[in-house]
Amino acid sequence: MTTTESFEFLELPHNARYHAISEYGQPPDDWHEDIYARAMEDGPARGFLIDNIQFSGFSSQGDGASWTGYVLLPDFIEYYNKPEHDDYTQYVVLRELIKDGWCEEQITIGRHGYYYNHSGMMRSSGVDDRIHYVDDDSVVDRGILEGANVKELANSIDTDAMFNDLDEWVLRKAQAYANDIYKQLKEEYEHYTSEEYFKDLCDINGWRFDKHGKLVEE
Repeated sequence: MTTTESFEFLELPHNARYHAISEYGQPPDDWHEDIYARAMEDGPARGFLIDNIQFSGFSSQGDGASWTGYVLLPDFIEYYNKPEHDDYTQYVVLRELIKDGWCEEQITIGRHGYYYNHSGMMRSSGVDDRIHYVDDDSVVDRGILEGANVKELANSIDTDAMFNDLDEWVLRKAQAYANDIYKQLKEEYEHYTSEEYFKDLCDINGWRFDKHGKLVEE
């Protein structure tokens, strides 16, 4: 009875190593779950309430990640509106008007089509571009602008233009967050399918292979 010659992983030629990793080194089914959980946990600080994340990867031009859910506008503005921002003061005013209930405070982030999963498929439902006046003398009744006249505040910052800019800003940042999720997913997948990780797996399990990279049962 002949015995099949066996090799340690690093003794294999390149093509055989590739075969071994492809055949026996695929990551566990739940390898992406920690990244999903971390993205959902970190999202609310940015105003992102994520219901669902989808991705495809990692070799096609249309690969990427996207998410669906909601954006809480006051939290979004609080997180991203920095003093160096050109419209910092205007967004502070807009945030206070939103927090005071003069327009809807959240928008929906959806996905346009389901053939691709990349961030370019993400869509915003649009920011409510109306300031709802109760009467001409309505005032902000809470927050740092308490007592200020609502109509005067709205006119001072040109709310129509601000809402349009905010809608574009929200979608751009939501897409950037999806791209960051995809980057983390790709790095995690490459770690699981790397030669270094697979070698450690082989050492732990005592795996040896034939010259073609097929696992040899011993």
